Amino acid sequence: MTQPTTADLLGQAAARFPDRAALREPARDETVSFAELDERARDIASGLLEAGFEPGAHLSALLTDSIEFVELLFASAYAGLVFNPISYRVPPKRLSYVLEHAESAGLVFDKECLETVDALEAEELPNLVVGVGVDAESVDVSYGQLEEGDDADTDRMRDADEVDVTVDESDPALLLYTSGTTGRPKGVLHSHRTVVNAALVSLPYNRLRPTDVNVALGPLYHVGPLLCNVLPALNVGACNVVQHEFDPATTLERIESEGITTMWGVPTHVRALVDEPSIEDRDIEHVRMIQYSGAAMPAAVAKRARDHVSDCEFVNAYGTTEIVFGTLIYPEFHDDKLGSIGQAAPNAAVRVVDSENPVPNAVVDTDEVGELLVNASTCMLEYWRDPEATDVAIVDGWYRTGDLGRRDEDGFLYFVDRKDDMIVSGGENIYPAEVEDLLHGHPDVVSGAVVGVPDDEWGEVVTAFVVPATEDLSSDDLEAFFVASDELESFKRPRQYVFEQELPKTSSDKIDRRALLESVTTD
Repeated sequence: MTQPTTADLLGQAAARFPDRAALREPARDETVSFAELDERARDIASGLLEAGFEPGAHLSALLTDSIEFVELLFASAYAGLVFNPISYRVPPKRLSYVLEHAESAGLVFDKECLETVDALEAEELPNLVVGVGVDAESVDVSYGQLEEGDDADTDRMRDADEVDVTVDESDPALLLYTSGTTGRPKGVLHSHRTVVNAALVSLPYNRLRPTDVNVALGPLYHVGPLLCNVLPALNVGACNVVQHEFDPATTLERIESEGITTMWGVPTHVRALVDEPSIEDRDIEHVRMIQYSGAAMPAAVAKRARDHVSDCEFVNAYGTTEIVFGTLIYPEFHDDKLGSIGQAAPNAAVRVVDSENPVPNAVVDTDEVGELLVNASTCMLEYWRDPEATDVAIVDGWYRTGDLGRRDEDGFLYFVDRKDDMIVSGGENIYPAEVEDLLHGHPDVVSGAVVGVPDDEWGEVVTAFVVPATEDLSSDDLEAFFVASDELESFKRPRQYVFEQELPKTSSDKIDRRALLESVTTD
């Protein structure tokens, strides 16, 4: 038997559970069974091929979380296309860069993203633009036409043989863009093998069941909710409830009304749920598993959550866009090792090595801080169109995470810090350089630096230290400047500003970020 591909995850589930609900979108009261999802994915795949896409081409998607997002993922897999989901919060300039760099052959977008797409010039768009519920000048083909063809009255549902494309496990399946340390997005290319491995590796620790009703609280363009939650849930026959965006009151209502039993989120999501006043009026005791990543779960938040879901199991994992999974912690160890990212995931190995010499054989001692290196079956193929960066990132099969960690005497790993100063706020990765580049564009800013300041709600908040050219420059002025720009997503904007006469420097004349952070976190 050949190794399964991304499409096989759905096809096999549809064969086992044809009539069970695969997707449920409460906002429009739509439910899709496994058989229907598989048929629609195959049909859209045929529509894409008929529209001129060649196997191996890159298909970009600028979509809020929806049934169509999941359908398009599997349709791309059936057609042999590389699925390239893009953050629906991306500013126009970033979208233009990603479409060009990805060599995108097509773009699918929905009405929530129309304004962003309309901000691009015609020559910045791919050859084929597909609109989901959008009637606009930029749209070449409607999403419905992909599924139904030119003649909507014709039944075009096809069986497997009619999508005549051979897809191998080693073929590229997914292209995800993530900012590099310089702020320029990198394209992370994953094969069908890594997508399938990620789904299968997830199951021993999140233990999803066919009877579960699952929801991912974070956007599906991230590997965590997509590959480690939604896909494994579908693979075992569970139903996924789809939300366009996270709202704690709405999520609590749906946990009750839809009977949601399992979920994925970041600690910020969990805190927002327990802080929501309406939680006192909701019957949510049936939630049995909360899967999270992106940061450690604060003990106070876990305790408050268990006041409402007393028997719930918490499971944590550590990974990156490049490796998907590195470590995970099983529920049996979660509370005793709260704050730990666990141990190496199945089919993976993790080493803590000398951060100044991050090579596989430079392992440091127990409890000593070093860089985390991961050798995993879910590691990316490469950075798209960046072989030099690929060679730097992967050494002898080991991925250099750029993250610092330690291993305790029981063999459990702990995330300590990031070598590259990346900020994680609400589960989103933010690189200081891209914020600083825009900050320095303000005419009244002499110099500036951005750091992530610890925050109970968001994990970290973006904080800008500014040397102003005039005493009249205010936080309101800078906030208005960032809002008026279309170069950064809203969550990357500074949430607080600190004005200084000068910024501290290291001995090598670089801005001392650690000193800046200590200046606002030390009493």
